Amino acid sequence: MFQIIGIVLLFGLVFGSYAISGGKFEVILHAAPHELMAIGGAGIAAFMISNSMTVIKGSMGGLGKCFAGPKWKKQDYKDLLSLLFQLTKTMKSKGVVALE
Repeated sequence: MFQIIGIVLLFGLVFGSYAISGGKFEVILHAAPHELMAIGGAGIAAFMISNSMTVIKGSMGGLGKCFAGPKWKKQDYKDLLSLLFQLTKTMKSKGVVALE
């Protein structure tokens, strides 16, 4: 979810600042496909040149995980906080030695 919000925020700020400074969107819409192909292609080619195939495959897998959602559920966080509370409560009442 944060990735989508970040992407929307990115485009909103970039194009918003362009519009506020008096830019014309017709110029961007006319040149966008060619510019994106040149910039994106150069970025992908540089990434492929500078990395091994193992790193490239790992990056593609990591990109998929980025949009897959969190690994941990809400209950996992609650359990962790409960455990931390119990540990600090024990440490405060019985001392650090009681944790062993």
